[in-house]
Amino acid sequence: MSQIAKVVEWVNQDGKPLWWRHAIRIVLGHGEIKPEFVDILYNLAKMEFGLLQKDEIYPANISPVGLMGFGVEEHPINLLSLGMVRNVSSLVPDQNLNFDPNGLTVVYGDNGAGKSSYAKILKSACLTRGDVPNILTNVFKPSIEKPQATLSFSSAGRTPSQFVWEKDGEVSPELKSIRIFDSKSAVHYISKEDSVEYKPAELKLLDELVRGCLEVKRRLLGEQKHHSTPHPVFGFNPSTKVNAFVHSLSNLPITESTRALDFHCATDEEIAQIEPLKLEIVELTGKTPDQLKKELTNKLGHREPIYKFINNLVSQLSDGNLGEIGRLYDEQNSRISAAETIRQTTLTGLPIGGIGADVWKQMWRHVESFITNQNGSFPPVVGENCPTCLQVIDTATAERMKAFHNYLQDQSQVEAQKAIQAYQARIQFIQNLSFDLSPFSGILTEIETIKPEVMTALGELMEQLTNRKQAVLASTPCFILPPLILNVPNWLKAQLDSLKAKIESVADDGSLARSLAEMNSRLLELLDRQTIRQQKQLVLNEINRLYTFQMFQNALGSVVLKRVTSFTSVLSNAGAIGQLKDVFERELTALGFKAFPAETQTRGSAGEQKLKLAIANIAPTKISDIASEGEQKCIALAGFMSELTIDNRKSAIIFDDPVNSLDHKWRRLFAKRIAMESLHRQVIVLTHDLPFLVMLREAATETSFNLLHIAQRGPYSGFLVGRLPWDAMSTKDRIKFLRQQIVDVRRYCKDFENFIEEDYKEKARYVYGKLRTTLERLIEEWLIGDVVQRFSRDVRVTMIAKLLKVSEPEIVFITVIYDKCCGFLDAHDNPANAGVVPMPDIDELNQDIEDLAAFFEEVKNNRR
Repeated sequence: MSQIAKVVEWVNQDGKPLWWRHAIRIVLGHGEIKPEFVDILYNLAKMEFGLLQKDEIYPANISPVGLMGFGVEEHPINLLSLGMVRNVSSLVPDQNLNFDPNGLTVVYGDNGAGKSSYAKILKSACLTRGDVPNILTNVFKPSIEKPQATLSFSSAGRTPSQFVWEKDGEVSPELKSIRIFDSKSAVHYISKEDSVEYKPAELKLLDELVRGCLEVKRRLLGEQKHHSTPHPVFGFNPSTKVNAFVHSLSNLPITESTRALDFHCATDEEIAQIEPLKLEIVELTGKTPDQLKKELTNKLGHREPIYKFINNLVSQLSDGNLGEIGRLYDEQNSRISAAETIRQTTLTGLPIGGIGADVWKQMWRHVESFITNQNGSFPPVVGENCPTCLQVIDTATAERMKAFHNYLQDQSQVEAQKAIQAYQARIQFIQNLSFDLSPFSGILTEIETIKPEVMTALGELMEQLTNRKQAVLASTPCFILPPLILNVPNWLKAQLDSLKAKIESVADDGSLARSLAEMNSRLLELLDRQTIRQQKQLVLNEINRLYTFQMFQNALGSVVLKRVTSFTSVLSNAGAIGQLKDVFERELTALGFKAFPAETQTRGSAGEQKLKLAIANIAPTKISDIASEGEQKCIALAGFMSELTIDNRKSAIIFDDPVNSLDHKWRRLFAKRIAMESLHRQVIVLTHDLPFLVMLREAATETSFNLLHIAQRGPYSGFLVGRLPWDAMSTKDRIKFLRQQIVDVRRYCKDFENFIEEDYKEKARYVYGKLRTTLERLIEEWLIGDVVQRFSRDVRVTMIAKLLKVSEPEIVFITVIYDKCCGFLDAHDNPANAGVVPMPDIDELNQDIEDLAAFFEEVKNNRR
């Protein structure tokens, strides 16, 4: 597992602050935590700890960090091509840059040639420390299409794969294995402290995490100060439960504190008890138990009758009693109905109406009583005289009278009679209920004085009771009515219970003292409950302040650096720093770093671990004050190459103008090191620096050298030229170029229809100009043997012997051909009457080039 992978695995583990994940993700993508990223991390930390509402991207920001480009390299990745560009700056569409998978490939282009645009695509698709550059669309051809390009790559020599890159789109894990180094990313290999220090990638991640933590901590502490001052909550008695609650707020969760606050706030009923309790305390103070007992007994005697009176009415007209009366009413009706059914069955068809009615029944019972008193049988039998009409009773009459008597003796009639009597008894009782409160006028007046709302409630209750009585006594009675409001009897009951308790509490002096103490304690509690109710909003503010303060404390727990420090120690103990130290020193040696005697040191503090470059045997000094930009960039390149070695990465590496602002000495050292690396992996260099291009070509003696020359044409850039830039061509390459020019000019001369003499002169003049500069290169390259080079301030003294080989014929040839070339160039504005030297024809021009080619071969042979 790579060191970066270890950091990613560590930060993804449970128990780590979730916002750390995004901090590591930012450093992986941008190389450092910039101020605008600190804003994001700060808000993310506040969201994690409840100080800010989570937004819609919170879940993505706290998701586990991916290892894109930082995992173990299974197979080296080589970049094969970049093309099919769409809507990227001014790059021409359909142009394809093909990269040799081996050796060194240089992409050269002057300013505006498109090199930077190609580099931006590569930095977005591949991996670099620091920010991915912003890629603009093609202003010459506006489109809503996103910038895109197609990159081809191979893995371990397998069949090439293609990846369509799109701005802000998906990434390719394979392409992320390719590293890019440029002047901007170089700064991310050096720490920003008081000395020049190289920082390995994994420790750079942790270092930036520390920096992010410290900045988040600073902001948290700054904002927490606004919640440090308690809100003024005061006025509570030290002995009350309310006071204990207020002092426990810092130890309670906010939900529990809020619930407890509501519990400790006085109710309206409790507030109403305060003044009577004060009066009661005053009454109890300074009196003997006997006096108090007598007074309390008198009060009890005045209140009990009114309570019993009202309670009796409530009891008689309660829902339960009304329900019972309703049941008797229903039972009466059902019994009467049953008896009527039997009567109709028994007495239907008689010649006299009303038989079986109540009046008839009473008459029948009187007759029965009369007969039985005379010791006669009843009902009379056949042959006896009827007691009402005195006629002799025949058989039919005897049977009828027997049926009458059996009817009256039927159980339904008996039960009906009982039901009527039971119902009427209850109705009579309700009818006799009295609602007269005049006997209690004295106590009612007292109650109205001390508790007028009780009298109001009593009036409402009496009205309810009256309505119930009327409903029961109505012709069509109603037994289901709205529930009774029993505040008055309950209040009276509480009064009676209180008086009885007080009578017991003043039985003697000790009881009285305890009672007063309890009442005073109760009064203090009620007063504090009233106060906290009045200060409820202040207490809520304090609860919210304490909660917010604690949330900040929780968030501050996420910036404790002990865990980072411990993990850096783990990484260091694993041997990475020690290995890196050796590799780093070798890289410095390879780059020829000799600016001052330097040594590498390792140290760690506050979650950081650094590989420090110090001046050997000298007291601590700010190396940044004495190290040049080139020396610092040399350190960065050494770090870049060291990481590749430590991670055992063999994929391609890309350099984008790595020598900006460096002098020729550092350029040559960089060129040599880059060429050396191309022996072991694919190396691509993008540059607009012609001297550096020449140095790379000279350094690449043992590896293949490939050049992609791009240029601008009209509004578009990125066109492949197909040859070296003229200034970088050798004498041999230039002669080859001149011969090609002759072919093109001769073709033009043969086009008689379109041939124009003035156009031919311009073409010939161009060729003579190139011929002159080719001669200059021949002189530099062969006659003076590179003793002095155009792109170098060095003088190669060891080559001075070559100067002695310049012969008189060579001087003559050079002078003649050089003067001839100058004669055809518009170096000055000639007067109109001056003699005109005719431009040589195509054959003469060709001969001049061939003469130079022959001279070149002769010079080479003479100097071997």
